[in-house]
Amino acid sequence: MLDLVKIIQNGGATLDRNGNAIEFKSGYQVSKKDCFVFTVGNAKKIVRAVNKILKGLTADEFCGIWIDGGRAYVDISERIRDRRAALKVGRERKQISIFDWRAGACVYC
Repeated sequence: MLDLVKIIQNGGATLDRNGNAIEFKSGYQVSKKDCFVFTVGNAKKIVRAVNKILKGLTADEFCGIWIDGGRAYVDISERIRDRRAALKVGRERKQISIFDWRAGACVYC
């Protein structure tokens, strides 16, 4: 079950195909496709969007939820192990940032 309150309080989460929040010790999470943007108060819409994305994920894809400025950004992401490659892909996809798992913080593209 998606604990949206906890995800919002945490500032976001990366979910596997089963909807479980996951963490890696290294590598970088990079958006593959920006899908939805909602105000944080639209919990039902966020949950529906996440469930829709989860149904279509492949084995190497994840559902990302990022909370910023009162908005929830929902996307499909992938993990790239190499920093240089992750930044290159992030720039090519016109992303603002990628997530560094080891540091637990965003790296701006």
